[in-house]
Amino acid sequence: MADVGPTIPPKVPKVPKAPKAPEERGTLTIANKVVERVASIAAREIGQVTDSRAGWTQMYRNLPTATAKVAGGRARVDVEVAATWPSSLPEVTAQVRDRVSERVTHLTGVTVVAVDVTIADVIRPQTDDRRVR
Repeated sequence: MADVGPTIPPKVPKVPKAPKAPEERGTLTIANKVVERVASIAAREIGQVTDSRAGWTQMYRNLPTATAKVAGGRARVDVEVAATWPSSLPEVTAQVRDRVSERVTHLTGVTVVAVDVTIADVIRPQTDDRRVR
């Protein structure tokens, strides 16, 4: 008989493992700063919200701004905005609250339990029309 050498077992295809449940794969932590950034961008999406204060107050703060406290997958958000003149402030507040809640929940997966909105300024849009007396 001829010397054949060691026998190699046939390759058995690997059976893919079942994916682990999400809670077994690791954790996801959403920082307060991320929720704050998403909230301030969401507030800017409202047509009657302007990007910053008028005049000298622009030097120290841009609006809208947001602060957030995130704990246990839930967030409480405070948003400060400037509205354009003339706008219904209760309507602007409701729109900001709804948009911020929807965007933060959708984009981060964090449940928003409250959105407090402060209208910090009302800005009249600049026009080139000057009044003549």
